[in-house]
Amino acid sequence: MRALIDGIRAGVAPPGTRLPRDQELAAHFGVSRPVVREAIDQLRRAGIVEVRRGNRGGVFIRSLAIPTELLTGRTDLGLEDIRQLLEARRTIETTCALLAAERAGDTDLDALQQLAEGLTETRTRPGDFIELDVRFHLRIAALSGNGRLETFLAAVFRDLAAIRSRYPVEYGDMETAIGYQQDTVAALRTRDPEVVLESMDRHLTGLEGHFLGRGIVLRRPRPA
Repeated sequence: MRALIDGIRAGVAPPGTRLPRDQELAAHFGVSRPVVREAIDQLRRAGIVEVRRGNRGGVFIRSLAIPTELLTGRTDLGLEDIRQLLEARRTIETTCALLAAERAGDTDLDALQQLAEGLTETRTRPGDFIELDVRFHLRIAALSGNGRLETFLAAVFRDLAAIRSRYPVEYGDMETAIGYQQDTVAALRTRDPEVVLESMDRHLTGLEGHFLGRGIVLRRPRPA
């Protein structure tokens, strides 16, 4: 179920998009079709997908708002837990952005731009706004071309969902988030590693400062 959620969050497909058939999902994840059907049923009960019958039926994405309890079993995080998660996020996501700048095509970045622009339409729906923001970051990980990094970042974001109640979304924060995403897309288009690093630092420092009182600094190793 969480693997399906990670896939939905990392994709660029909007609500209304049909998921692959259960036999394709079973083959992709290496599980049986009953396991896939049970996972889909859990997502259906949570309102994330809907099942339509008939010739044009199938399983369709219904909502981007994922209930926290489906993302993580953690109910609360201490300050040290948060520090470690944000440190891991910065390490993984910065690497993903550098690889995406090198490997993503212009069409990929156009799709990323559309995700960023979609945030404006969800300003009155904080739950959808947060999920779309997560999608943006996971999409950069997908564009890195490294599936392991994508999996690691998805796991970090799942556990970070436990702090949602302690990070209220206000319109000011939304506008800032939209600005950060636009800045990140522009940086990726330059293909310049230094520009990408500076943009990601600006992007990540806000959340780190909110919880830790400062941004996380990862010092580069000195040449031998």
